[in-house]
Formats: sequence, C-alpha cells, structure tokens
Amino acid sequence: MSFKYEFLKALVRAINFKNMWKCDDPEQLLENRRKHNQKNRIPELKDEEFEITKTEVMGFTVLKMIHKQRSEFANLFIIGGGMVTAPRPGSVKKALAFAKETGLDVYIPYYPLCTDYPLTKAYEMIHETYKEMLKDYKTENISVLGTSSGGNLALGMVPYINDRHKDTPMPGYIMSISPGNCVDGQEEWERMLELEKKDVIIPAEYMKTAIEIMRHGDESVPEYMLWLQRGDFSDCPFVTLIYGSDETLYACAPAIEDALHRYKAPYETIVGEGMFHCYPVFPFCKEAKEGWDMMIQKVKEKTIERKAS
Repeated sequence: MSFKYEFLKALVRAINFKNMWKCDDPEQLLENRRKHNQKNRIPELKDEEFEITKTEVMGFTVLKMIHKQRSEFANLFIIGGGMVTAPRPGSVKKALAFAKETGLDVYIPYYPLCTDYPLTKAYEMIHETYKEMLKDYKTENISVLGTSSGGNLALGMVPYINDRHKDTPMPGYIMSISPGNCVDGQEEWERMLELEKKDVIIPAEYMKTAIEIMRHGDESVPEYMLWLQRGDFSDCPFVTLIYGSDETLYACAPAIEDALHRYKAPYETIVGEGMFHCYPVFPFCKEAKEGWDMMIQKVKEKTIERKAS
C-alpha cells in the first residue's frame, strides 16, 4: 500500500470517525443527523457541458445533470449516508465528475431519510425517480449506481419491482458499492466482528442498530429492504458488487451473492484488497484512484460499449 493510503487510514482512525455511528440511544443519533442535515445544502453547480437543474419527485429534490450534447444514456446515482445523512456537496461534485467521465446523464435523488421516515419511503421515491427517467431513456440505457446505503437502494430496486411493481421494467445495469446491509444471523455477525478490527469507518454494532433506525417505528418494512439477501432477484440485470476487503459490510457479501445465484442473476464481485468502505468514490490515493477508474470503465462497458457491441 502507498504511504498516502496508510497515512489517510491513520488519520481517519485518529479522528475516530467510527464513533459517530456508535450510540446507546438511536434517537440521539437521529437528532444529531437532523441537525447536520439542516446545515447541508444542495450545491449550485455550473458546467459548460451540462444543464444542471432541480426537479421534484414526491416533494423531494432530484438534481439532474444533463449533457448539452444529447446522451442516450443515463445513470441513477444514489449517494449513501447510512439512510440518515443527506448527500454532501462533495459527493455531488464527484457525481458530476462521474457524468463527465462516463458520458452519462446523471440523476441524483435527495431521497427521504430514516431520520423522519421508514425505509419504505426512500424506496418509493427512488422508484418514482426511476419511472421519471423511463420517460426520456430506454430501459436498457439506464444504469443505477449506489454507494453504501445508496448501494442498498440500488440493488434493492430489483426485489422492490418484483414485490409490488412488476409492470416496471428492470434497469439495464446495477453497480452496488459497499451496500448498507443489516447483519443477518450469527455467522455473519462473527464475520463482521472480525472485519471490524480492520474497518476505520463503520462499527459492526451500527448494522444492528440500523434495523431499528430504518424501520422508524414501522414493523411492516419488508425484510429485503433491511437484508438484501432475503430479496427476490428474479429477472435481475447484470450486477457489479464492489467491496473493500477491510470493511465490516464485506461480511454480508457471501449471503448477497448466494441470493443472486439462487435467482440465476448475472453478477460479479470485485474486492479491493486492503481497501476501505466505498473506496472507489474516495480517490484520494493511488489505490482508491484505481478503483475510481475501474468503476468508470465498468459502467461504460455495461452501458454505452455494451450497446455498441
């Protein structure tokens, strides 16, 4: 590993970022996130290659980055934050860089958070945003990319459609980066505890606390929204799963792979050895930049280049 990478890991450990997700009282964590989100603002971005506008879906903002030179391809870019933190301006700027490098139009949903709603509300808004995209792009030309909790929402679109929206066509491709998945069973929990020793960002205990947070008092939240491995992945498009080998959420990868395999869904799993949570979208060192470049190339291969071939 490069010196810069080791320095960044040491810095994150020193800051004790994991401590933000540790709490005895989930309501205290939610209140802290609500205060944080009030200070968060949607950035006013300008770029000569794009028309950048805002629209609303179900009363929630969707930021649209549309190429002035028309593109036939679009990406639903779902930014994570533990289902409790709104997309940060820095993450939105990375989405613009993603749009420039891939040639795809990009839609960024500011989906309803579990600070105020059960997880079903976020799934509904993501689904409605996708349906809006279907008005302007062919199904096979729409890809979905999600990071962390956004990775849950991205991959979870498949069981959501199979659950109650079978009239909606599946997207053409899904990339789920470190999907925020709750721990399911003792074997996963023990694996997660081992990985936590190397993880500098997410404590294992949060993936138990998250169950209560994402239900937000609603016991009817479907199981697959909390545990992707319990979902119906019939008719699933090609999926790319990306994990860092040193993150707690990697503990859930085998079960998610088993679920995809059970439904004969085409997929690949890419593991960054020694890498951290969502490493491709934090290209601050050589190893993570390689992950970013790989992410860009994979999306292009599975959308634009796939059609050309």
